[in-house]
Order: sequence, then structure tokens, then C-alpha cells
Amino acid sequence: MKKIKKKILRETIKELPQNPSLKVYKFNNSSSYYCSFYVGTKVMKSGNIEKSLRTKNVNDAIKKAKHIYNSWWRENNEKTIKTEKNFDKEIAQEFLRHRFNKYKGRNSTQPEREQLKYDNYLKKYFEDVDYTNIENVNNVINDIIENLKLDKKTDNTISKYISLISQMFKRALNNGVITRLPDFPTFKVINQERPSYFNSELNMISKQLDEEYNSSKDKFYLETKDYINLIRSGGFRPGIEPLKIKRFQYRFINDKDNPTEPILLFTLFGTKTKPKHQLTCHPYFTKHIFIPEILKRNENTKSNDYLLFPTYKDRQSLYRKISSVFTRISKKLELYYRNGSTRPIYAIRHTFAKNRYNQNASLEVVARQMNTSTKMLHRNYLDNDDKMLLEEHKRLFPDWNNKEKDKSSK
Repeated sequence: MKKIKKKILRETIKELPQNPSLKVYKFNNSSSYYCSFYVGTKVMKSGNIEKSLRTKNVNDAIKKAKHIYNSWWRENNEKTIKTEKNFDKEIAQEFLRHRFNKYKGRNSTQPEREQLKYDNYLKKYFEDVDYTNIENVNNVINDIIENLKLDKKTDNTISKYISLISQMFKRALNNGVITRLPDFPTFKVINQERPSYFNSELNMISKQLDEEYNSSKDKFYLETKDYINLIRSGGFRPGIEPLKIKRFQYRFINDKDNPTEPILLFTLFGTKTKPKHQLTCHPYFTKHIFIPEILKRNENTKSNDYLLFPTYKDRQSLYRKISSVFTRISKKLELYYRNGSTRPIYAIRHTFAKNRYNQNASLEVVARQMNTSTKMLHRNYLDNDDKMLLEEHKRLFPDWNNKEKDKSSK
């Protein structure tokens, strides 16, 4: 009897974009589903891991596939498997060589300036990114823009950095290295302020992270929720900075006027603006999240271990994963776009600034807590949406406001 050749049925393939390269499918000689995902040729000869899911139900298969995928990457995280795609070698260096050849003999410093921009700033963002994964590249571009803003670069300077990345990818497309371009923001979009999230919206995202943990049992989702709650509770810069906090960097301050409510204090080292910065956190976070959840989540860790995600060594890669999950969930809940702009994880810093401002904290105190200046606070974080304008209006005309209240009470 002739043996039937094993072949994937194309009509059964289910791609799961939130888990890069993960696919669920059936073979023509099997009634059960299988899954596969890419881990690199240094790990598997084929580059892919393939597993039988032992189920005929597609929804059950997808759930099992996600669990296998998340478990594998969690268990193998410490190996820090790097992507086979090398942005530096295959895109950046080829582009820079081309630029030096193009300007040769023209007495121009343009290639040297581009080289410095790449070497001193951009290179570190692309070191372990699969440049063919457009969603990941888009997240990196957003990170670069927000970090350049935090570094107090002008809008024109930021546009030059993004233009350089754009030129690199366009040349790679022309050379057949990639098949499509990332979504490069226009100058107008780069200059836009990020609208903040409302607390109710961040609560929705936290709830969704709980649900994803309950369905996958992947602790990563709970710790991502910890990260979001931490940065919304104080003046932290979203990014690597909070992920570098170790357990010895927090302590409690006693308030004699309120002895039953300890004040949570963090000491940050090597921040973007100064070598040491101290900030406190919202009392609700301290009492209801930090003490009962975050501290108990990893009770057996030591003082020199990371406070969040203690088992992950590559903090840069970890942050990109957190940012990607946050963006995916925000889009799923239809929260990501507002007022014609996007709200990546950096927008939570805007939320903190606005919440404290609306609670009548002085600009000087908020700026000191956020490790920035009052000028940068106004420019970057207090975006002028209707709610902010309403608060400004009430402060500007308090006499009229009180007069109308008096009338209504009669």
C-alpha cells in the first residue's frame, strides 16, 4: 500500500501574530492539530520546534500551542538565544558603506555624522531584533522616539534619527533583504504629544493580563501587570529603568501623623538625568499591590535580585516583550489610538503627571518626583486635552465657578 506523503493542510493554518512565528495546523494524514515556532538553527537543525497538540478542537489547540510556546521561551530565556537575523551586518553596515562611497570626494561630513548616530544611539536598539518581524521593529521605533524625547532632543533632531533608520530599511527593501517596510511616523506624528491613559483604561488592561494568565498559567502576564502598576504609581520612566530596580533599592518611611500607612520609597541609580534619584509611590499601590502581591510573588529572592521578573537576565529583550504585550492588549481593547495618536506604554508616564496635576500637586513637586524640569513637564506630559483644559479653566476662573455653585445651592 502506497504511503501518503505528510503535508500541511494550508486551509487549517492558524497564525498567532502576538506570538512571533507560532502556527497551529493539521497534516493531511492526521486528525489532530500540531504547532510549530522558530527558535533558530543553533537550537534545532530545522530552526523550528514542532509539537503534536493531541486535540481535534481548534480553540483547544490554540490554547495548548500558546502554553507550549510561552513555557519554552520562559524555560530557555537564560540561554539568551539570539535571532539569526543580524540588523547590524545585513542592513546598517551595508547602508553606511554605501553612504561613504556615495559621498567620497565630495568633502562632506554626512556619512561620518550618520555613523555616529548609529553607533552611539541606534545600534543598541536593534542588536537582538528580528528585522523581518515588522511589529517588533515598529515597537523599537516607538521606543527610540520616546527615549530621544526623554533625552531632551529637539523634534527636528528626532526626525533626523528616524529618517536615518527609514533610509536603511528602504535600501534593504531595494536590495531584497526585506519584503516590506515598517511604519515610519511622519514629522507631524513624531511631534505629537502622546495622549495619556485614564485610570479606568489601565484597570481594563490589568484585568486582561489577569485573564491571559488564567488561560495560559504563564506568570509573565502577572509580572507585566506588576510592571504597569509600578510605573503608574510613581514618577518612573517607562523602559529599562524600572526593570533594573533590585530588592535592596526600596524601603519604607514611617509617617508619625499616619503610622499605620508606610510610605514606599525607591532609590534609583544611574538615571538619565542624575546618578541618584529617590521617589515615593501612591499609597494605594503600596498597601494593595506592592506588599500583598509583588513582594509575595517572588518571596525567595535575595536583596541583590531584580524586584520584577527576577529570572530574566536580558532586560532589554524583556522590556521589548513587555512593550509588545502591552501594545497588543491595548489594541485588542480598542484603547491604543486616541485623538489621532497612539498610546504605547510610555503614555503611562503622561497619566501619572496628569493625575498628580489634577490632584493639585505643584508643578515643582511633580517635576522633582518624575526627575524632570517643570518646562519638560508642561511640554511632554501635560497634553492639552479637554479634561486638562477644563481643569485649567476652573483654576483660571475660580471666582466665577464658586459664584455659580452658590446660585445653584439657593
